[in-house]
Amino acid sequence: MLASPGCAAISSPTPAPSVTLALLGDVMLGRSVHPTPETFAYLESFLASADLLLANLESPLTDSPLQTESPYALCAPPENARYLAEAGFDLLALSNNHSLDCGVKGLLETQRTLADAGLGFIGPGPEPVYRSVNGIQLAFLAFDATTQFDIETAAQAVRSARETGALVVLSIHWGAEYQSGASAGQKEIAARLAEAGAALIWGHHPHVLQPAERIHDGEALVLYSLGNALFDQYGLADTRRSALVLVTFDPQGVEEFEAIPFVIDVRNSRIVEPGQEDVQAIMKYFK
Repeated sequence: MLASPGCAAISSPTPAPSVTLALLGDVMLGRSVHPTPETFAYLESFLASADLLLANLESPLTDSPLQTESPYALCAPPENARYLAEAGFDLLALSNNHSLDCGVKGLLETQRTLADAGLGFIGPGPEPVYRSVNGIQLAFLAFDATTQFDIETAAQAVRSARETGALVVLSIHWGAEYQSGASAGQKEIAARLAEAGAALIWGHHPHVLQPAERIHDGEALVLYSLGNALFDQYGLADTRRSALVLVTFDPQGVEEFEAIPFVIDVRNSRIVEPGQEDVQAIMKYFK
């Protein structure tokens, strides 16, 4: 700016760079879910400030035959990837207990399908995925802790990623289904991974919301479970209640977060605006 005669020029401080992630829980595109262009439309206006949109992909996208004896097989048509791309998803976590429902071949086809749709994925291996946004380096990791989970391998992966200077965002499939509180095991894992350098631990698998809290002297934010983002479960109201969480980072770590509540319209396979009772039931997890 030009200074007036006899006046010193005053410059405005340059704001610190920031990056905002939009996070969802379990997205399932198979079984009785029939996505349409309206499936994620309710969230569009809330994503304006987000740089990246992420979710846990609970359904392999493949035509490969089933390789599980579980009655809860979630493989979905590969063409449903288009609805993720059209909604603006960037990264899908693949480390979960359904990633091999259609075998290794199905997992590989899922990865190819996502890549062909212009979508990235995290896991199921321990290798980080890096993204640089507004000058801030982020490292994304994904782990499945529902079966055999090696905490030392996970902690070392977090430490190695953090040593590059990146802020570490960790997706983890864990906890007990339909439990609204985090278990002692979840809390122990979260403490170890925060100590290793994770700035954000983003959980899913219980199919219902669990609390958010800051741990490790406030240096790490833990979203113990974001519940279902899109699913065909209808028996419990809590399986239809969820939230989009916007997490903003500055170069030091998590600066702030905001939860946007929503409910799943199971009949029409879409996310919709919640009623007041639902809002109250959802937002108690984000106090």
